[in-house]
Amino acid sequence: MNHFRANLRWVFILMIGAIGWMGMMSESAADTAPGTATDPAEVEKYVKARIDLGESMRDYFRRRGAPRFGDPEGGGPSMEELQKMEEEINAEVAKVLAKHDLTIAEYQKRSPEVFADKEAVNRFLSEHPDLKQRYEALPPSPRRGR
Repeated sequence: MNHFRANLRWVFILMIGAIGWMGMMSESAADTAPGTATDPAEVEKYVKARIDLGESMRDYFRRRGAPRFGDPEGGGPSMEELQKMEEEINAEVAKVLAKHDLTIAEYQKRSPEVFADKEAVNRFLSEHPDLKQRYEALPPSPRRGR
């Protein structure tokens, strides 16, 4: 049973981590100084990256399937399997971000500031209804809400 709990904890950590990668965005007003406008090209870059990350992670978990728990033997994914899953997710995230000329570190550092400028993000999305539809269809992010 302890093995089951340990694995369950890791799966939740990995899943939250994956969701977190998709939406490393804080929506607190303190992240952007009042009156500071985010460059529209930067907003476009980060919104498109966020959409691609969300869709990529959704597809990853659909392809891979959820880790199985509740095995009568008390098993579940091994620590090795969980570590492999973490490596796959990191590789997928890095690949998606590279398409937008971003690294994981850059995305983690700058995206909270870009997405905190809700006015700029909403303006961009209103100008691109196709992207807005894809953005709104993403799974909820623990940091983004919805």
